[in-house]
Amino acid sequence: MIRRALVALAVTTALAASVAPAQAAVKPVEPPPKAKWSKVDPSLFGMHVATVSAGRKFPGRLGGVRLWDAGVRWDQVEKQRGEFDWERLDTAVSTAQASGAGEIMYILGSTPEWAANFVRPDTYYYGAGTASDAKKLAYWREWVRAVATRYEGRITSYQIWNEANLASFYAPERPKHWKRMALLTDIAAQEIRKIDRNAKIVSASSTVIQGKKFSTESFFYRYLRSIRNRGVKLDAISVHLYPWTTKGPGGGTPTERLAGLEMARTVTNKLGFSQVPVWDTEVNYGNRRDNGHATEVFKPKVGAAYLARTYVDSLRYDVTKVFWYSWESHVMGISTTDEMTGEPVAPGEAFFTIQNWLARAKWGTCSDQRVTVCSLKRKKERQYLLYARLGTTRKVKLPKKKFDVREVCSLDGSCERIKKRTVRVKQAPVLLVP
Repeated sequence: MIRRALVALAVTTALAASVAPAQAAVKPVEPPPKAKWSKVDPSLFGMHVATVSAGRKFPGRLGGVRLWDAGVRWDQVEKQRGEFDWERLDTAVSTAQASGAGEIMYILGSTPEWAANFVRPDTYYYGAGTASDAKKLAYWREWVRAVATRYEGRITSYQIWNEANLASFYAPERPKHWKRMALLTDIAAQEIRKIDRNAKIVSASSTVIQGKKFSTESFFYRYLRSIRNRGVKLDAISVHLYPWTTKGPGGGTPTERLAGLEMARTVTNKLGFSQVPVWDTEVNYGNRRDNGHATEVFKPKVGAAYLARTYVDSLRYDVTKVFWYSWESHVMGISTTDEMTGEPVAPGEAFFTIQNWLARAKWGTCSDQRVTVCSLKRKKERQYLLYARLGTTRKVKLPKKKFDVREVCSLDGSCERIKKRTVRVKQAPVLLVP
């Protein structure tokens, strides 16, 4: 019986195969609709590079750098009141400039122990009083004035504090601590603008956790409301759009990052900050740390795709500065360099490639079809950026009269001829060029 059933199944399968329809034709895509062209600012492509404070030049083009985790915090510079050790910060700024950084951001916190209002070495991430505010506002004012005076015309933007919504970086011992942070922001803005009118004032950053409602009870909302009520003029609002790992609420992909951006924009729009640029001053995906959160490490090709999509998504959705965390660090789920050799790996190469494709190019618009198609121009040459939904692969046809392109280029920097005007597109962006 079993043998007879197997024979019958084989005959049925053969007949089905003989009458199976021909494979469906590859569907074409269209160029996106015409739109006003805008030049892509190279400073969009920011990076955390700790070794600039040791004088090590970045191994490629660097659009911007955020000077954090580089040994140059307030508590590391002014260890006693009025006694400054500027050596590492001097080196960091000079090296960033030599590496071509058009945006050099400095974070004004964390508080030295001698100046701290509260000292909690067991709970503050950087120890001692670093997550406290200063017990005297004069200490803060003097510090801001000293930094702005020394680096006038060199540091281009000042961020007030790092991740002020997290107790490990800014502790809530003081009631209504968001109001205190708004006051610190106001004082810093006053002092910096007296000295360096061109320097940008960037809000204290907040981490947007996609599993929690960003309501009127959040630090981010209350802090920005206090900023508004004080009449402080901000040049940018900083968020950290780290998604949760996929093993936790919300997922851990560029899609969830955009969900976090939407949450942040809901708050900024409600409070009247819709015209203030949004900067993502720390971003990565996954987690390698033993910190109570799920561990998630991405393979190099996936990491390259996610990094490139982060900068492309930011361009599409008007996040005007992005600072990837980080070039040398290996604590998050995507590493840009080899931990042993320090040489760039696939995500690091993708950083250079996506920057090379887009920086100073003219950006048009995008349309989401079978794949996303975005238009750009470089030296009057029309090019197209294509990518598929995360985790998918699509073959698309390029109508000859509408796409004057001959090669497809990948994030590893290689290019190859397009055959039969058909392109295979995955989640990693590819560039079509004449």
